[in-house]
Parts: sequence; C-alpha cells; structure tokens
Amino acid sequence: MLHTLTVAAGHRTVTIRSDTRTVTDWAERYFGSSWTATPGTGGTGPLVTATDDPHRSRSTAEVPDPADLTEEAVFARERIRYTRHPNGAVTARTLTTPVLHYRYTPAEQRLDIAASSPLAPTAASDRPTRLATSVTRFTRELMRAQLIADGWVLLHASATVLANGTAVLALGDSGAGKTTTALTLATDGCALLANDCCFARLNTAGELVLLPWPSAAAIGLGLLEALAWTGIAGAHLADGESPHPTQHQQVTEALIAGHPSPMRTQAGRELKAHIWPEQLSRWFHLTQATTAVATAALLPRVNPSAGGAPRISTERGTGITPSVFVTSDGAERYPDLFGFTDGSTNGNSAARSAVITHLNTLPRYAVDLGHDHAANTSFLMTLASHLAPHPRSRGEAPAADR
Repeated sequence: MLHTLTVAAGHRTVTIRSDTRTVTDWAERYFGSSWTATPGTGGTGPLVTATDDPHRSRSTAEVPDPADLTEEAVFARERIRYTRHPNGAVTARTLTTPVLHYRYTPAEQRLDIAASSPLAPTAASDRPTRLATSVTRFTRELMRAQLIADGWVLLHASATVLANGTAVLALGDSGAGKTTTALTLATDGCALLANDCCFARLNTAGELVLLPWPSAAAIGLGLLEALAWTGIAGAHLADGESPHPTQHQQVTEALIAGHPSPMRTQAGRELKAHIWPEQLSRWFHLTQATTAVATAALLPRVNPSAGGAPRISTERGTGITPSVFVTSDGAERYPDLFGFTDGSTNGNSAARSAVITHLNTLPRYAVDLGHDHAANTSFLMTLASHLAPHPRSRGEAPAADR
C-alpha cells in the first residue's frame, strides 16, 4: 500500500508517495505548521517516492557503484556522491550508513529515494527515520525550485506576525539576532512565520508577501534558557524523543542534564539546540503563521556587553543590500545537487530588484539588543506596537498570489 501526501505553498505542490506511513506522517508534521500538507491527495507538481525496500524501488533497479559517481557535495552536513547523466537524470548515494540511493528524472519531475535496508520496526512518526528526514529535505528543495520559478526570492530573515496581522522582518547574517528577535516577539503574543529564512514576492497590490521556509530553529543555549525552554526541551529528549540530526551530542546531553551554559567548539562556533518546526508548537506552544504582508523591517544586532540595554541604534545605517538574499554560493547548506533550479537558487533578477527596492521603502530600524530577555521583550513589543500601519485580521490572507 502506498501512502500519499501533497504539500502545497504559494499555489504550487509537491507530492510524496511512500510504502511506509512513517515517512508521510513525519512530512505532514514537518510541513503542516508552515505549508499545507494534505494526506491522500495527488497534485500536479513534482513527485517524491520513498521506500524502505531497495528491491521495490525504481531508483535502485541499477544501484550505482560509488566509483562511478563523479561528483561529491555536502548537503545539510551529509556527504553525497552523485553524477549527472547526458539525458539530465541524476543518480546519487550517501556516504554514510544506512545508505540512501537517489535517482532524479527531470522529464518526469520525479525523485526516487530508497534506503539500503528496511526501516527498524520500532520507527515512530515522532522520531523521523533517516529516510523520512531526507524526503522532507528534498521535498522542500523541489518546492523552493517551483517558487523561485514563480518569482519568489528567499531572504535571510525571520518574520513575526503582529496582532493586527502584518509582519515585521528581522534581516541580517547568521548571528545578527534574527532568531532572538522573532522568538522574543513570538513568546509575547505574536505569531512566528519564519525563524531564519522566508520567501518574499510583490503582489499585484504592491505589497511584499511572505511565505515560510520550513526549517529547524537553531537556538543558542543562553536564549533557550531566557525563554524558559531549557527544561521543556530536556524533558522531551529524556523521554526518548530523538534530537534533530544536526544537533551536537554535547547540546543534547546538556539539555537533558539541565545545563543551560552556552558552549562553543574549539574553532569558536557556538553550539545550539536545533528545534524542528512542529516542536515549536508542540513543545513551546508557539502560534505559527503561514503568510503575511511585511510592513516594517528591523536590522538587529546583539550587543556583546551583558549590561547593554536594548535601543534603536542611530550609528548604523538601515539600507538593505542584496546580501539579504539566500543564494547558491559556496556557503549554501543546500546545494542544488539534482539541478532542480539549474544549479542556481538566486532567483529571478527582476524579482530580486523589486524586493530590494520595496524593502528600502519600508520603515526600518537598526536595533541593538542586550542579554536581558525581559528588557528585550519590553523594547521589541513597544517598537512593534508603533509599526505595521495597515491593520489586517490575523487569519486574513493577503492579496498575495494573484
């Protein structure tokens, strides 16, 4: 029996079919808080098939020899070898076990994924298998390719929806304070649309419409403690929920032990908790939004001084540059292995130009945040109350995708 799930965003769909319900159940939970995930239906867009039995998978009828795979890339910290064939098809396999095999047929917009061995019989929907994780990642990439083709661009930005239904963006590079800004507002009555990246496109009314980019939230242990989430996350992990596959084991152990002190690698990189989208709702009871119109932008910076009070900075500029876009450069965590977007995730240049121009017409504030969570909350909520001049009901969709 095949289990089917159709994922929809921005009038586009990707369909998942699997011989195990574990995969579709997890994909429904993963995408359901951001995009529409409907069981038992079939869309007209790309198809992802998943199987735990390689002997039943079309993609592994001819399992490639690793020596015949000519290219190698790292996708979400997973080493994958692959080759592109003259007809455009791509075959690939992971270099870690259990091995996953892939075959993408562009003429059919079909990606087949198969595990090298059957799933463990104890696999459960709240503990995603390796196969389920891969399916959600590449379903998301297929959706990204379609949205880019429709004129959407992907921003390095968090987005929070205020009580009047409009959204405030927080823009910046990694570590700037996007997640801090979004989660601080979301824990005080706002709805979370995106914690790190989101899609944007101008609609026919000249509004900047946003869609979520479903992804795990990377939350520093200091922020997790300030949000009073350390004990909650640790209790769920201690009860047997599997951590996110990219979460460092030291972080998992610290959460279970209730030790909230920030940690860094020898190279200085901060180790963070990685929280799946559905866990933000189930563990921490956040309200999550699925679309909104952006009416203001913040450019946050976390002040390294522990005593620094949050404030609007007059020393920093508020001009927004193309660096705000997520691109397919060498730092891309999700390279286009299968050619879904012909190797580039940069988006349409005209769409990018229109978005940048619009962003620079919005009210914009450079804000410095401190390490006092209560002070940050009061400051951001006061600032947010003065933004978003055109009230909209929380559930009212923008005139977005026409």
